[in-house]
Amino acid sequence: MQFKSKTFYIYSFSICLFLALLVKFFRESLYGINLPIDMFLGSAPSFLYLFGLISAIPIFYKNIEFSSFQKSWFALTCGALIYEFEQYWTSRVFDYNDVIATLLGLVLIVIIHRANNTNT
Repeated sequence: MQFKSKTFYIYSFSICLFLALLVKFFRESLYGINLPIDMFLGSAPSFLYLFGLISAIPIFYKNIEFSSFQKSWFALTCGALIYEFEQYWTSRVFDYNDVIATLLGLVLIVIIHRANNTNT
């Protein structure tokens, strides 16, 4: 499958990487302002990491079969969800908002991808 334009995916990957690093480094100093910002800062990395990683696939693979692309989405999403659920049994904090943010990242990138590539 040929992607119509890699520009979207390059920008998407770059913006997600920048925002994920920004949130990672500054969220401790921003916690406690108000509840919506705390929820965003807590769950944004889950969304940004998955959205950015799926955006990277068309950048690095010029011609990829659609079924392989779907398997990549599935594998990345399963890995992210397993990581989120694994936190329930470890000393880390499990949060349903992270699971929702991960699934929202998948749904959004799939919708945008299908809109950009009508031949898929």
